[in-house]
Amino acid sequence: MKNRIHNVFLTVIITTFVMISCDNNKLGIPKPRTYPRVDFPQKEYTLFDPVNCSFQFEVPVYSEVRNDRSYFKNKAPNDCWYNILFKKFNGNLYLTYYPITNKKDFDKLINDSFTLVSKHDIKASGRKEIKIHNRHNASGILFNIEGDVASQTQFFITDSTSNFIRGSLYFRNKVNNDSMKIIQDFIDEDIHHLIETFSWKNKKD
Repeated sequence: MKNRIHNVFLTVIITTFVMISCDNNKLGIPKPRTYPRVDFPQKEYTLFDPVNCSFQFEVPVYSEVRNDRSYFKNKAPNDCWYNILFKKFNGNLYLTYYPITNKKDFDKLINDSFTLVSKHDIKASGRKEIKIHNRHNASGILFNIEGDVASQTQFFITDSTSNFIRGSLYFRNKVNNDSMKIIQDFIDEDIHHLIETFSWKNKKD
């Protein structure tokens, strides 16, 4: 009788051990990748109208506009270069302005813009070119570059005769298209608003 009870007890212990061991060795279901929550500010804009510059446009109230006085350790060619800082997101929209004096200048500025965009082709998975023509008759091209590239959003705006401005958005952190998409989309809305409200001064609508 004792041997029978002992055997039953031993069987229960072994069965329990095997069940626990199998559960511990069971392959877990991979959890979906998650990213830190981002609290976005309310969309609100204010007019940016720099003195002695031939352009104006609206910027988000949660951004900071700074005059950019340097160009690769050299002095900027004019006083109408600006950086729009999105400090909360480590983003910086670089705006570089050039006066147009002749057709040769204009052609070079256009070619340079396409060349700068093409430098991202090695890592880009695609590119969209969207024509710009807003209600203030400001024209140009918006470039949306897809993939893990340093700058996914670039554009230029010009009146084709006297003024040309180029914009490029960069983030001061490691490029990761998946984790940055929600932030990229948020700032892209602000860039679209900038383009929609952009106007050349002393130009008729």
